[in-house]
Amino acid sequence: MASPASSAFPPMTEVLGERTVYAAPPWLRVGLHDIVTPDGVARTHHAVRLNPVACVIVLDNCGRALLLNRHRWIVDRVGLEAPGGIIEPGEAPDIGARRELLEETGFEVENLELVAVLEPMPGLVETPHHIYLGRKPRQVAPPSDAEEAADLVWVPLTETRELLGTGQLLGTATAVGMLAALPLFVAGGQLPDAVREQVVPVT
Repeated sequence: MASPASSAFPPMTEVLGERTVYAAPPWLRVGLHDIVTPDGVARTHHAVRLNPVACVIVLDNCGRALLLNRHRWIVDRVGLEAPGGIIEPGEAPDIGARRELLEETGFEVENLELVAVLEPMPGLVETPHHIYLGRKPRQVAPPSDAEEAADLVWVPLTETRELLGTGQLLGTATAVGMLAALPLFVAGGQLPDAVREQVVPVT
């Protein structure tokens, strides 16, 4: 229960000004801000501005998600990641999600449901993530984005906890999407039996 002295809004940081210290359009911009923190301290703080992102957790009827097994060189990690990428200027997030899905996997989905819009690192980075669940998938083409090349694999949702605990899921959006998908398949406290299966792209 809130105390009588509490406010409907938390203490706010005051932003006095911003200057760009690095820019690499259209990928990112780094700004240096002059701010006053809620405790009255004046300081400078960097902020990284990235483009909005859309990603899709594609689900089949067996309780499995279509993920990319890929190497991310920046963190030098191999792991599982949901298809997705940067939303283009003027593009609706759901359209961007479908485009990225087709480019990276060759799949389309009949149904697309927005389950989360979040900022993964709001203390330093601005990068809105739009996370969707896709149902009734259909493979219509081979992946067309060679730069994002990866193995495609159907991963049972029952593996989500283990994959999270061992750091095998790459990216906040993948983790949030997998966790959001789990309740859709729970029936009587159990998920349907499913096995991991590598996808053979159509030619």
